[in-house]
Amino acid sequence: MKKQEAVNWAVKNIGKSLTAGQSNGAQCATFIIEFLKAHFDVHPTGNAVDFIDYKYPEGFQVIKNTKKFIPQKGDVFVLDDGSYGHTGMITNANQYLFDSIDQNWYNASNNGSPAAFIQDHVYDDFVGVIRPPYKDAEKGVTTESTKIETINHSINYTMNERVGSIDGVVIHNTADSISAKEQYNRLSNASVARYEGGVAHYYGDRKTMWRAIDTFRIAWHVADNYGNGHYLGYEVCESMSANNKDFVKNEQTIFKQAAIDMLYYGLKPNRKTVKLHNQFVATACPHRSMALHVDFDPIISGAPSTAKQHEMQDYFIKEITKYYKNPTLDVGVPDNFTDGVTIPTDEQKKNPVKDKGEKVGNKWRRNQHNILWKPEKGTFTANSNIYTRYNGPWTGWGIAGMLYAGQSVNYNEIYDFDGYIWIAWTVDSGARVYMPIGDSNGNGSRIGDAWGTFS
Repeated sequence: MKKQEAVNWAVKNIGKSLTAGQSNGAQCATFIIEFLKAHFDVHPTGNAVDFIDYKYPEGFQVIKNTKKFIPQKGDVFVLDDGSYGHTGMITNANQYLFDSIDQNWYNASNNGSPAAFIQDHVYDDFVGVIRPPYKDAEKGVTTESTKIETINHSINYTMNERVGSIDGVVIHNTADSISAKEQYNRLSNASVARYEGGVAHYYGDRKTMWRAIDTFRIAWHVADNYGNGHYLGYEVCESMSANNKDFVKNEQTIFKQAAIDMLYYGLKPNRKTVKLHNQFVATACPHRSMALHVDFDPIISGAPSTAKQHEMQDYFIKEITKYYKNPTLDVGVPDNFTDGVTIPTDEQKKNPVKDKGEKVGNKWRRNQHNILWKPEKGTFTANSNIYTRYNGPWTGWGIAGMLYAGQSVNYNEIYDFDGYIWIAWTVDSGARVYMPIGDSNGNGSRIGDAWGTFS
């Protein structure tokens, strides 16, 4: 038996209750007993904490924890919490966290609970591992990471706890050039005004996953009250910079995280549970994913049709499902993505606001990008700090600067896009900038109070 085969055995038993013939239900120890007995004819005795001191046959390795030690796939870990201890099978690990499949972890009780995939165990109380004699087992203390860097550090603003159900996930593209680690550095201690411009639960790339907001809390990620309150948001990083191969691997990292959360919350991937940002409000997100997988770039070609949205959803669903069925799969790179250009040029970025569109009433026009706009002159005074954007009325565009509370600006256009009402003006450098000033209903009307006063 190879170590991946051991992990596959554990995956097949997710949701099952293995009792090893004992009367106290599906305990963590009985899960490991059944595995070792079935594959190595070994039956350790005692509580989980005692497994580390059991006399195993020749070929087994008992490896005590050290500062540099990183457990490997298929290792049986032992925690000593001062009582019975805990055990399970490791599926991936780095120096700070490890993933595993355990019984009696979620909803733990004296009667046990079924096997589950556990993400991001910490090494508190970690005693060491038992490494069975797999054909490909490493010898002694191992130091190789099999899990990407994970940052579990919430932003410096406490979002409201969710009221009601989690209905699904939304896959976003960041529309910028920075990595997940850089997102963490920029956003973890940002202002509330920056978070109001959009912040998701997760930011991920092929190297790092940052959990920015706990999943039991809402996040301001789709500019829609229902979507913010009932869907988890996942940002695929580097959508304006990574080459196609790297970006699809970034996507795969996000798909795996979404699948793990859906598995935890009991949500099966389908069109009701896997959504796009542009299904909640008019927006170009997820622009890069659409360009890569459904041959349509909303930045260049305008608002996607329902058929294109469904095609994008179906791709996301297919990719998430493979990790949903096996959350221990290593993140890979699909072989069926385009090698063409999928990042818009600087000139193409300006197309959405160059396209003036058709009249729709009350001086509003709607263009092919589904952006509502009209000429309007006035003065706006901010009552909080608000970020301005280059290129157009979209929170995905680069930050141009900030209008601080108490400052005023003269604007000459107004827009409705991305869930917000925007104003636009030309700054001293000659650049055109765009700033959200309140939430919108998507039809040219503001919802709630503006973020300042007009004169």
